[in-house]
Amino acid sequence: MPVVNMWKPQIETAARDLLQDMQFRLFQNQLRYVYQHSPMYKRKYDEVGLKPEDIKTPDDIKKVPFTTKEDLRKTQEENPPFGDVLCVPPEEGVRIFQTSGTTGNPVKVMFTPRDWFGIASEHTAYQACGYSIKKSDIVFMPFGYGLFVAWWAWQAGLESLGVTVVPGGGQSSQDRIRNIMDWKATIILGTPTYIIYLGDVAKAMGIDLTTQSQVRMVILGGEPGAEIPATRKLVEEMWGAKCYDAIGATEMPVAFGFECVHQKGIHIIESMFLAEVVNPDTGDPVALGEQGELVMTNLCMETMPLIRYRMRDSVKLVYDRCNCGRTFARMEGGVLGRVDDMIILGGVNIYPSAIENFVRSVKQFADEFQIIVPKMGTRKRLMIKVEPASEAAGDDELKRATAELIETMKWKTGITPEIKIVEIGSLPRFQFKAKRVIREE
Repeated sequence: MPVVNMWKPQIETAARDLLQDMQFRLFQNQLRYVYQHSPMYKRKYDEVGLKPEDIKTPDDIKKVPFTTKEDLRKTQEENPPFGDVLCVPPEEGVRIFQTSGTTGNPVKVMFTPRDWFGIASEHTAYQACGYSIKKSDIVFMPFGYGLFVAWWAWQAGLESLGVTVVPGGGQSSQDRIRNIMDWKATIILGTPTYIIYLGDVAKAMGIDLTTQSQVRMVILGGEPGAEIPATRKLVEEMWGAKCYDAIGATEMPVAFGFECVHQKGIHIIESMFLAEVVNPDTGDPVALGEQGELVMTNLCMETMPLIRYRMRDSVKLVYDRCNCGRTFARMEGGVLGRVDDMIILGGVNIYPSAIENFVRSVKQFADEFQIIVPKMGTRKRLMIKVEPASEAAGDDELKRATAELIETMKWKTGITPEIKIVEIGSLPRFQFKAKRVIREE
């Protein structure tokens, strides 16, 4: 049986009614706080005639208007750089980041010393214990951090726990592989896309990561992947290491969930966040255990706490006690897709993550792919561009693989795609969030 570690066992294993009582008290406090200190929130709530004291029971939470990324973009465009969402003066900030989404203007986020050195580090502590990271581990992060919060937060949080961190910015991919070997790194963090690419780089260098490296754990974040069976299997076989999923968002901010060693879904850090699931079209709560859009409230931050923030992630929450003993709600299957990335074709809804699983289950195709979504009304089929996994693959083998992928998708989704095989290495590679969906105009 895997060893279970917890940051705050009493809270992580508390009865659900106690957890919910604690969350509701924190929600009421945070609502009063933003109303008093954030001009944007005061204006937003005054417009609908809502006062913090109107929220008397947990059922009243649904009366509170949602916050959206467009709200944040609008206020920051009108009053740069931070808009009037902050609850503290800008001069109190010590860390500044911005969102890394693939569409729209980035949202700027600030941290006070309390939020950065205290609250954000505690998020990491919950995660580190969930994955059973030890002080003896050596963590390598193969990125130049820039304005992307995730790797900065991991470094600060792990250092506060006494874990050694080797930053891997400003290097070629080949040099990063050399550093992983030289420093005898035991844990690697990164996006699924880049971690898979690094595995390919190591192979091209003649390095067998499964036998020559000390890596025992790979933690993935920034995009769907670790919860996709084919991708998890690929990473684990490539690195000879256990693969875990992590979740967070710069504006939320930072990490709000983690997988435990039993890998039954992503635990929400419910002592610090309130998670809801709503119908993306109506905004109404979905029935218990139903899939819907994730809505998050940060219950602890003082700088820029967000209330009922629409994440645009499609999830399903379960609340039964996990095998690890935690009662924190879990996102079953992690992020199941993006509400706004959903592909609708011929009345069928499908997420890119599902297509990723189909492509990566066909061994004759490489790990990169691209989805071309036809313009509505053109009657064209969904196109998936793939690369052969090897130069040695013959025409007959690739034809069989193409037929297998088409048949699998037709059977499981009702969509019959067009598969286009392109030259090896011709599809874009990404270090951060991959943009694999191209929508025809």
